[in-house]
Amino acid sequence: MPPPPLLCLALSLLALLPPSSAQSTLALNEPPDNTLLLGAWLDTSTDSPQSFNARLGLPAPWFQFAQNIPVDPLDQSTGQGGIVNASMVWETGTDAGVYVTVYPAQGFAAIRDQDWAALGVQLQSYVLAGRGVFLRFAPEMNGNWDVWGIQPTAFKAAWARMHALVKLSCPSCALVWSPNASPGYPYSITPDMVASAEDRQALDTDGDGAYTAADDAFAPYYPGDALVDWAGVSYYYKGVYPNSYNVANGPGTVEAALTGTAPAGLEQAQAVQYTPFYETYCERMPCMFSESGAAWHWNQTGVPANFDSPTHTAVEQAWWRDGLTNRTLLSAYPRLKLLMLFEWQKVEADAGISTLRDFRITNATDVLQAFRADMQAVQGTYRWANELPGGAAGVPAQVPMPQPSPARATPYRMPAGESTSLFWN
Repeated sequence: MPPPPLLCLALSLLALLPPSSAQSTLALNEPPDNTLLLGAWLDTSTDSPQSFNARLGLPAPWFQFAQNIPVDPLDQSTGQGGIVNASMVWETGTDAGVYVTVYPAQGFAAIRDQDWAALGVQLQSYVLAGRGVFLRFAPEMNGNWDVWGIQPTAFKAAWARMHALVKLSCPSCALVWSPNASPGYPYSITPDMVASAEDRQALDTDGDGAYTAADDAFAPYYPGDALVDWAGVSYYYKGVYPNSYNVANGPGTVEAALTGTAPAGLEQAQAVQYTPFYETYCERMPCMFSESGAAWHWNQTGVPANFDSPTHTAVEQAWWRDGLTNRTLLSAYPRLKLLMLFEWQKVEADAGISTLRDFRITNATDVLQAFRADMQAVQGTYRWANELPGGAAGVPAQVPMPQPSPARATPYRMPAGESTSLFWN
């Protein structure tokens, strides 16, 4: 049977479009007009999206939360477990989107098809409420600090199943593949740490029998273009290993996450080349810093003699001026479309040395004032959320929302013992 005339006409018109028209099609949740997005992952036990916007003086377009899969049972007395409290985003009175990170905290084998189906329904309820949605599954899977790490075969199988089932219910959910940034790879991982012989071989991408900076930090875990909407990386600066005292980063530190080229200085005399991220993935899809920040050590230890410690503002400002407000960098990498702030403080340990690391830039008054001043120069480069008419909620009354934990919107940062750093692991 020949195709209908209208279909023939549509196909003919499509064929007449120049190649650039097809290439200019935006991906799910991708901002137009060479703009980019700023998001925040908040510790909602003490903070909220509404409070963040008030501090920043601008309406952030994305807020990140986390939950486990299978979903942990909800403890009514403590508020632990359950699904995220996305209604906190509605309370901003804007059209900001919901970014959900999902941890396979019990391992990949524990995830059932009904878990994926339930997640898809949950996320689609946010779409029906007029929200954009990101889903980031099993982040930093190329590290060994999480129970789901260094298992590329199981990870890719779980990802394919997720794509098949979640997209059935939520086709407009943007799936974010998000490894840890390559500088520092293989993060002290050795073949004997990898349980599966198939995985051991897969991770040795240059076939020399060892894991080194020459091995591809990403390729063994990549599910394929057809199954990924955005690519992202986790990227932090924590100072000089063992990351226990305050040091401001130097120029090029943020760019290293994109190029894989760790600059010389601090602990290394020469630049080290790791797997490039931007040129490998971002040329064909939008990319993001899925979580990022610079650590301020409140209880710093091991400070060298005669070391001139920088101020809190100096540490954080060095970070954002190298990335968030760096016009040169933002122009050089136009497919970098979202920068997610990790607005948390947490106790972390490296080499047995624990410090309270504060990654927030909107908490301390002097740091916040400096950030707001520097943001003014690039404010127009970012695309902000729109205010909603008709009240703060802006949610159609007929849309039923999944019930979250009553007291804790982000159950916790998994796992508490994570100890990744920028170049030194």
